[in-house]
Amino acid sequence: MGLLGKTSVKIEGVMDFEWAPATPQRDGVKTYEQLLCFWTPEIGSNPAKVGLMSFPSKQIVRTLNLFSVSDAKLHWQSEAAYLCVKIFRVREKGVPVEVVDTIKDTVVNFAWEPKGDRFVIITTAEPVGVTAVPPKTAVAFFCPEKAKGGAVGNFKHLRTLDKKNSNAIYWSPKGRFVVVATVHNQQSSDLDFFDLDFEGEKPEAEKDLAAHLQLMNTADHYGVTDVEWDPSGRFVATWASSWKHTMENGYHLYDFKGELLREEHIEKFKQWQWRPRPPSLLTKEEQKAIRKNLREYSRIFEQEDAERISSADVAVVEHRRRLLEEWYAWRAAIEAEIREERAALGLPEDPVAELLKAKTAELASGGEEQVIEEIIEEVLEETEEIVR
Repeated sequence: MGLLGKTSVKIEGVMDFEWAPATPQRDGVKTYEQLLCFWTPEIGSNPAKVGLMSFPSKQIVRTLNLFSVSDAKLHWQSEAAYLCVKIFRVREKGVPVEVVDTIKDTVVNFAWEPKGDRFVIITTAEPVGVTAVPPKTAVAFFCPEKAKGGAVGNFKHLRTLDKKNSNAIYWSPKGRFVVVATVHNQQSSDLDFFDLDFEGEKPEAEKDLAAHLQLMNTADHYGVTDVEWDPSGRFVATWASSWKHTMENGYHLYDFKGELLREEHIEKFKQWQWRPRPPSLLTKEEQKAIRKNLREYSRIFEQEDAERISSADVAVVEHRRRLLEEWYAWRAAIEAEIREERAALGLPEDPVAELLKAKTAELASGGEEQVIEEIIEEVLEETEEIVR
């Protein structure tokens, strides 16, 4: 490891910086580069500034002046396609800046959709950190307008949910689904599960937007301190860690729709961690081919499942038929045994048939009507037990 260019990067008053989490291919740039963003506060008469620097050239490719700024947070999108302080479109020529000016309140939290173009923010109009009671918040969803040719249009406000207690945002690692939660709050512990590509009918006002928002489910996990999606984006774990409080420690496990699958209260429970998923062994072309032919694969898998279910049904029917045949065989053997015993005792083979035969003969001869009662005892099972 050596110092790049044998010189340090000098940025007067730098407060914070963040490396881009991926290597975006900027329009018109053909050489290899990595990007770093930073911000500096107001110094004297100079305004606060956000800058974007390219490496290894150390060239500043874009700056933006900010006024009346006391603090700033830097948010890269997972593929480094966007940077949010204000919104930088990193891949487009000249790195254009887009200002979303509908946000007037204090931003409590912000999160980009992984591998996507949408984001969620949590804001509040109340003072933050002044009172012991957490402030009421609003959750706002933003997405691009639909544009021709697959381009990303301007960012537009999709919807805002007011009078919430939410303070945390957890996107599925695959995008589309997001959990907006209230953590570290003794008065509230809500979990809201949203789908931003809901397949139902779209409201008329959102026809031109690249999202369809739907609240799928709302859950409650008292004392929740942490929320984490599994790497596949199919399940969500929430837990109340004893590192942070000692009330009802344990975990809940939900599917991506917010249905509770498991709930465990465990004394002194501290941490949950998903098993990492290894990188796919398939190339991007192979993955693309699978997605393209997914409907055909689904048909084959459904047919195989139906055949397995059918074979399982056949096995059940055959098992029941075998049991029934065994029952008939046992019953025939018992009836034969009873007939032999009756013959040895000189009793009629079928007492009911003999009775009906005698009655018929009597009626035919015109004799007096008689009532004949016959009690028959049969031993069906005998058990010997030795008593000590």
